[in-house]
Amino acid sequence: MEAFVVSARKYRPSTFESVVGQSHITNTLKNAINLGQLAHAFLFSGPRGVGKTTCARILAKAINCNQRAEDGEPCNTCDSCASFNEARSLNIHELDAASNNSVDDIRKIIDQVRFAPTGGKKSVFIIDEVHMLSQSAFNAFLKTLEEPPAHAIFILATTEKHKILPTILSRVQKFDFRRIKVDDIAEHLKRICEKEDIAYEFEALQLIGLKADGALRDALSIFDQIVSYSNRKVTYAVVVDNLHLLDHEYFFKAVDMILASDHEGLLLMLHEIVDLGFDPKEFMVGLLEHFRNLLVAQTPKTVVMLETSDNVRNRYLSQVASTTGNFLLNAFHLASDTELKLKGSNNPRLTVELGLMKLAYLNQAIDLATSPEKKKLTPETNKAEKLASGTTLSANVPSPPHTPADNPQPKEKVAVKGFFSLPKSLDQVTLDKTKEGKSAEEEELMAYDPTVTVDPGAFIEALDALVDKLGSEKNLRVATLLRKDAAGLDHNKWIQKVNSEISRRMLAEEKEIVNFMREKLNVPNLILEIVVEEDMVVQRELRSYSNQEKLDLMLQKNPNLRDFISKFDALLNY
Repeated sequence: MEAFVVSARKYRPSTFESVVGQSHITNTLKNAINLGQLAHAFLFSGPRGVGKTTCARILAKAINCNQRAEDGEPCNTCDSCASFNEARSLNIHELDAASNNSVDDIRKIIDQVRFAPTGGKKSVFIIDEVHMLSQSAFNAFLKTLEEPPAHAIFILATTEKHKILPTILSRVQKFDFRRIKVDDIAEHLKRICEKEDIAYEFEALQLIGLKADGALRDALSIFDQIVSYSNRKVTYAVVVDNLHLLDHEYFFKAVDMILASDHEGLLLMLHEIVDLGFDPKEFMVGLLEHFRNLLVAQTPKTVVMLETSDNVRNRYLSQVASTTGNFLLNAFHLASDTELKLKGSNNPRLTVELGLMKLAYLNQAIDLATSPEKKKLTPETNKAEKLASGTTLSANVPSPPHTPADNPQPKEKVAVKGFFSLPKSLDQVTLDKTKEGKSAEEEELMAYDPTVTVDPGAFIEALDALVDKLGSEKNLRVATLLRKDAAGLDHNKWIQKVNSEISRRMLAEEKEIVNFMREKLNVPNLILEIVVEEDMVVQRELRSYSNQEKLDLMLQKNPNLRDFISKFDALLNY
């Protein structure tokens, strides 16, 4: 039985032409050989498995080739090439710096440099993983690298260029290797399949290339594994099953369900994915990348950035036609936010489920936010909007019935504050209108709205923040009126009880307190109703007057006192 040789060794390039995806480097090296303009030292840097050491060996072989082709390629038939291919060349030396990184190892090379090549043109020294050399070894190597004998050429290779001393970098000619494109890897695997008589699907080869992340050596290792697993039939389904990958079909279906607001389908799909053994985090990361690909597929200029098969690329183009830039940008934002929350989540599945629910209501929220004049507010749309925008939904807050005869009908509602940035968020529009003066939209905010639900805890927190703000601004008179035990909430109505008509007027003059609470609670149509309670008036009469109340009564009896205080800049510290 013939000994098995892995594809990474069996199909290792032996000429510049057979190197995959690095033409910008191979063409330069061939031209340098033909012109006789070879540097004395080269540095090949780049990701793993992209051809750095392979190119170093081909260059060393081409330099000493006795029958070199006109384009600079080694012949692979002369004595020099044959001796190198059979690992018996005396003129080409290799050192693995990962395991030979001491000063003594470098000194051995320095001693070898002194001797002229035997039966060849140049002595070539290839040092792989050069960044692993110790500081002392680098220092010992500096002088030789700067002024080597005319017959010596050094080729250094590394995956971590930033770890090499600047003094070394300044003495070499640098070549940066690129990640190999998915299609280039797939074409290389296709040629191997045809030579080895292996059945294949090109989409499966592209998936292997995508999984290899630009490293051809990794792709060849995966390829060998798939060939053994599938009995020499490399299909898309086999690759997905063997590598335990989430099929892109799930993400296309997920977006279709989001566009259809099918949150039940999304939850069932997630359940199926988890049952297959995948982590919910993997699904959310894949969905985030899918939204990124849809954003890229919006224009012909950027669609070329998608590293996938033509079939899948066409599916992206088809799906993006049924979406909008506004939807995709907000969906990407929501998916990204969910993915970030997963890092600190103790229940990843619950976090992903909540993210999918928000995405399911996204289209309704966008429609409501971008076309408020066309949307009648209903409990369902209100729920959709809050869920998609990230606002916490809460149970209805019990409140006394509000049934005055002149109670106006619910008006069309401006969208609550969300994360939307396309177009300009409506909460900012509301603030702009406040600065400009009352408008028709602002008048609508003054209507009682029984469909609004506000969390009582959030209301108390906002009220505390308002009192703190007034205190920091030295507006203690108003701050003392905003007692929590005298404050209530009836849907979008904030009811504040006071103990006198003077207090009511004073509070009514402070327009900014309503704007503050609207912003804090994300309720643009919040209204303030100030009620003078008779019980509070009686209690007030039965207790001692505070200094502030004494002043209020004095101002009520003699309004000129206010002018006196203002004229003489009287400082009242109560």
